[in-house]
Amino acid sequence: MIKALGIYREIKLAGKPGADQRILDLTAEELKKRGFKVDVKKSDDFQKEEDVELIFTMARGKEINDILMEKEKEGVFVINSPKAIRFSFDRKSTYQKMTELGANIPETKIINVENLKFPDLPYKSILKPSNRHEFWFKVENEDDFEKAINEYKKEGIKEIVCQKFIEGKSIKYYAIGDDVILPKETQEFSKEVVDNIKKQAILTGDATGLKIFGGDFIIETGSDIPFCVDANDWPSMGSIEGFTQEEAAQKIADVIEKEFNNFKNK
Repeated sequence: MIKALGIYREIKLAGKPGADQRILDLTAEELKKRGFKVDVKKSDDFQKEEDVELIFTMARGKEINDILMEKEKEGVFVINSPKAIRFSFDRKSTYQKMTELGANIPETKIINVENLKFPDLPYKSILKPSNRHEFWFKVENEDDFEKAINEYKKEGIKEIVCQKFIEGKSIKYYAIGDDVILPKETQEFSKEVVDNIKKQAILTGDATGLKIFGGDFIIETGSDIPFCVDANDWPSMGSIEGFTQEEAAQKIADVIEKEFNNFKNK
C-alpha cells in the first residue's frame, strides 16, 4: 500500500482556514478510496524523516517547502511541487512568465514602497505585495493610497505590484490539472471568451508549474477581453456556486493519482 501524507496550510497564511482544512481532508478521504494509506499533518508536525512516497500539500511557508524540495530529491513525489508554490509567491516572475507565454496581464509595474508616490499612479490601480497573496488594495484616491502604503510599511512589505485596474466583470476560476472550472455567469459570454479564459488558466499552470490552483479574471467592459489578475496555489475550492468541495476533492484526487503514476513510471 502506497503511503501518502497531506500537509495543511498554515493558519496564518490561509485565506479561509476552515475551508482550506476541509478540502485537504476530503482529498485525503478520496485517496484512501483509491487504495492509498493516508495521513494528514500540520506543517509544524512534519518531520524530515517521514517515510512516504507521496505528499500532497497546501503549505506555503518557505521553511516547509525547502524541506519538501529535499524530499523530492530523495525520490518522493510532491504536489503541488514546492518549487511551484514558492514561484507563485514571486508575483514579478510569475507575471513575467505568464506574459511570455501569451497570457493577458493588466499593465503592471514592480516598485519599492519607499519610492512610490500617489502621482506616479496615472489611473485607478490595484496594489499588491510582490511576494504574498493577501493585502491587496484598490486605489482610487490619495486616501486609498496612504492607507495601502501604511499597511505595507506596517507589515514590513518592501516591494509591491502596481497594476492597472480593469473595469469589467470579475470571474473566479479553479484549475485542477487540465480541467478549468468556471462559474455559471460565464455563460453570458461568447464561447470565444470562455475558451480564452480556459486557455489563459492553463498558461498560468504552465508558467508556475502548479497543478492545483485558482484565481481571478476580469473581463473588460466593452472589449470582452479577459485579463488574468490573480493566481493562487490550491484554493479552498468553495467559492464557485454549484461546484462543491466534494466534487473538487474527487477531481484533485484523480489528478494526484494520475501525476503520481506518471512520476513512478518515468
